[in-house]
Amino acid sequence: MAEAILEVSGLVKHYPLTRGILFKKQIGAVRAVDGVDFELAAGETLGIVGESGCGKSTVARMLVNLEKPTAGTIKYKGEDITRLSGRALKAVRRNIQMVFQDPYTSLN
Repeated sequence: MAEAILEVSGLVKHYPLTRGILFKKQIGAVRAVDGVDFELAAGETLGIVGESGCGKSTVARMLVNLEKPTAGTIKYKGEDITRLSGRALKAVRRNIQMVFQDPYTSLN
């Protein structure tokens, strides 16, 4: 088997639920993604399929570091990209990109 170019382990994203306007208090969390694991080798293709609201877009946004995961790691070529910022993140983003879906063309 080919070496993994992308390794995702224990990926979690929870959005806090808060109450109050001036003094916000966290009263819970929405579990958008809970424990995603996969490996992708060079030349492989990955499709993320599921019902509306199940966390597909959230996983994709975390893979390109548009959102930070609550927990877990995303390793691209062995480097944990969840900890990158600035120039290091920009260098990785040259090799990873997200293709946004146009909902109007899917109806055509």
